[in-house]
Amino acid sequence: MIAISMRAVRHIYPGGGEEMRDALARNWWRFLEQALPGVPVAPLPNIGGLAADMLQCLPVTGLILSGGDDWGVFPERDAAERELFLLARRASLPVLGVCRGAQVVNRLMGGNTGTGFGQKHAGTRHIVRISPGGGWLPESARSLEVNSYHNCGIERQDLAPGLTPWAFADDGSVEAFGDADGRLAGIMWHPEREAEARAHDIHLFQFLKGGRV
Repeated sequence: MIAISMRAVRHIYPGGGEEMRDALARNWWRFLEQALPGVPVAPLPNIGGLAADMLQCLPVTGLILSGGDDWGVFPERDAAERELFLLARRASLPVLGVCRGAQVVNRLMGGNTGTGFGQKHAGTRHIVRISPGGGWLPESARSLEVNSYHNCGIERQDLAPGLTPWAFADDGSVEAFGDADGRLAGIMWHPEREAEARAHDIHLFQFLKGGRV
């Protein structure tokens, strides 16, 4: 079983008033069925420490921190993901951060996030260059084309201690990273938004299923 965090969404009613909701794009279900067929997926709500309590009750082998608004926009999500991350670390569960989730992993490991890129990374496709020994990426892969939806990212000097860059954008920002023991990884693209799951993303998620990224 894989656990995944959810977005915080503010719904405004036409007649006035608002309601906070947790949501997960349906694309995730399609992608995970392609990448991890038959593996149960448990979405976790933004309820602070109670989300970590839920995680403890589930037979999970890995945690995905999904994409969404930047850190600080919805403090309730920040609090829930902090507790989920700390519990996963104590339990030696692998954690994969996707876009915002990668920035959360970096932040909670002691790095800096929130570098503004303007619009040059948002709503585009671009090439990322693979570093030698780039984690789960095949040795033969020198570059990948990926989607891009983020306005903030991670510069090389802002990567947390203990994390190694696996891939870079042409402007030098970090597009993928991991740690030495295979328990942490982050990617700045969205595998779930591809029409068909990409082989390199499936490979990464297979590691997550097996207890390592």
